[in-house]
Amino acid sequence: MPKWLYALLYLLFENYSTRRDARIRFLKAEVQILRKKLNRDRIILSPQERSQLLSIGSELGHEIRHIIGIVTCQTYQRWVRQHIEGRIPRKLGRPRLSEELRLLIIRIGKENIQWGYRRIVGELRKLNVKVCKSTVSRVLTQEGIYPDPNQIKFRSAESPWRTFVKVHLNTLVACDFFTKTILTPLGKKTAYCLFFIHLGSRKVFITPSTYYPGEQWVIHQTLDFLKWCRAHEIQLEYLIHDRDTKFSAGFDRIFKVRQRKVIKTPFMAPNANAYAESWVATIKRECLEYFACFSLTHLNHITTEYTRFYNENRPHQRMDNLPLNFPSELHDQRDDVGRIKCRRHLGGLLKHYYREAA
Repeated sequence: MPKWLYALLYLLFENYSTRRDARIRFLKAEVQILRKKLNRDRIILSPQERSQLLSIGSELGHEIRHIIGIVTCQTYQRWVRQHIEGRIPRKLGRPRLSEELRLLIIRIGKENIQWGYRRIVGELRKLNVKVCKSTVSRVLTQEGIYPDPNQIKFRSAESPWRTFVKVHLNTLVACDFFTKTILTPLGKKTAYCLFFIHLGSRKVFITPSTYYPGEQWVIHQTLDFLKWCRAHEIQLEYLIHDRDTKFSAGFDRIFKVRQRKVIKTPFMAPNANAYAESWVATIKRECLEYFACFSLTHLNHITTEYTRFYNENRPHQRMDNLPLNFPSELHDQRDDVGRIKCRRHLGGLLKHYYREAA
């Protein structure tokens, strides 16, 4: 072969090789970009996609170390060995749950609220239905059904206690204490406040604070609360409180002689008195954490102002995001904004916006 022809063929080959390498680098860059968009490290291929790659790779003698980008070289070599041995790749991932089985799990969970997911798995095995415990737990959790009745954190709106609260919402009152540190000339002191919250209307009655919440003080404040209930036409049938020793036998007797039932929450179960616990967190977060109090009178002014604002002006998300006792005729949407005024409480910490009267 003439040298000039050999040189020409070599130049043509090198030119094609350069373009081919550029194409390979371009395709590998595309693969890397697409993998970053997936937000996961592992890419699972179907048996058909795996066979397609093996077929093309066989044309290269499976020398794909500098080419492959979708999986590692070790994974590809494992596919080659499995193909040579004639092993059929199995499908990865969990078997898909049928809609019929999912509805059956939900039905059993709703009809037997005291059962856990293990008990439901056993019931399904009686029906010759094989399903794992984690699947049953996941389905119940997605439907808002607690998968384990022994774990309070999983309790849902369908639990017996929440059902009771929902049914008796308009006749339930919860109460609790909260504290605030008072800075006095003789040092720090702890002041106690007792409050009652009507679950149906979310109205709150708060007592004056004291350093010594003895039995007689608690009883006196409770009698004032009962007068407040009659003035606001609140029907009280059940009272919820925790097992704080300040709720003495004399305190419970006030309600029992009036044919009212007292319900004590279990030990170390704040969720059982969730409405009261939530209100304590609200008044501290929105008000008390911003003030340093120097006397009981100072604290009483702050708590009284906040409670009045809470009962009259503050919107409540659970009450259609409106203030309590909001006039029904003002529910309609208005196109005009009009002149808006702001009423400030506690030095501007609490603000109430309202329309100026025409």
